[in-house]
Amino acid sequence: MRILQVCSARVMGGGEVHVEELISKLRERGHEVRVAGRAEGPLELDHRLPFFNSVDVYSAVRLSRIVASEQFDIVHAHVARDYPVVAGALWRLRKPKLVLTRQLVFPVRGNPIYRRVDGWIVTTDQILRSIAHLKPRATAIVPNWVELGRFDYGDRPLRKPMALGLLGQVSPHKGHDDAIEAMRRLGPDYRLLVAGDGEPSYVDQLRAKAQDLPVEFLGFVRPEDFLPRVDVLLVLSWEEPFGIVIVEAMAAGVNVIATDAGGPPEILDWGKAGVLVPPKNPRELAGAVQRLRADGVLRLALREQARERVRKRYDISLTVPRIEEFYMQLRGKPQDST
Repeated sequence: MRILQVCSARVMGGGEVHVEELISKLRERGHEVRVAGRAEGPLELDHRLPFFNSVDVYSAVRLSRIVASEQFDIVHAHVARDYPVVAGALWRLRKPKLVLTRQLVFPVRGNPIYRRVDGWIVTTDQILRSIAHLKPRATAIVPNWVELGRFDYGDRPLRKPMALGLLGQVSPHKGHDDAIEAMRRLGPDYRLLVAGDGEPSYVDQLRAKAQDLPVEFLGFVRPEDFLPRVDVLLVLSWEEPFGIVIVEAMAAGVNVIATDAGGPPEILDWGKAGVLVPPKNPRELAGAVQRLRADGVLRLALREQARERVRKRYDISLTVPRIEEFYMQLRGKPQDST
């Protein structure tokens, strides 16, 4: 198939790594894949467009000409602000099938232009429910993935003090304040490593709040470098749509404590592959950490269940073929009139 992947991201994050890996694997499987995106973005591009905003007519017109001239079978967009631009670009083009990936929990605003969308890919059941009002023609639930071979899995002895980790964007809704409050309850047998970037003013607030605690701010660290340094990964978002870092920790044999909001309960098999706690609750978080520290049998059982769940559900060798199958399914369907 001739496939155009569209991603207007400005910086490299988990979603952009996801797109990059999808492109690579589709090419390995014999497809001709091209990439359109923002000129200053992080991906290697074949077509550079400005993507000024979600109503960027100029980018839509240029994209329409590119798709028409190159005769793509599939056009697949990944960033929410690109949806109207790409749907507008393909409005009068009959051949290519349009696929949108949705990774956010809050509902997509209804827009008549989405009648042009042939199929939606979502990462969780919850997100699938959030697009029901669009009455999509076709949907597929394909979770984000990891390449299992990238992560070394082993039964490492518990560190003294026990190392807890937060990995990802540093912002209020990610629960960093809750982790610091939990550290006040835990005492000297624990330390907290915070990896990731955020607004400098907010990071400074967190530093001040944690100045008398064993908390270290590391800045940006790649998951494969960070995870071997911690005993437990904390994912404390108030509402996390998916949380690829959870799957990475599961692949690496690192125990996970996550909030029971959004995607983490589904990823952690509703508590069978990790510990779930309520969001914004440092007391419950501290108790969960203490239970894991005290129970080596539980830690091992959760790690083993987590690794097996990744192998059966989240490995890239399983997920990319499902996307490829969805493309082929759409190609076999006649397009409805728009």
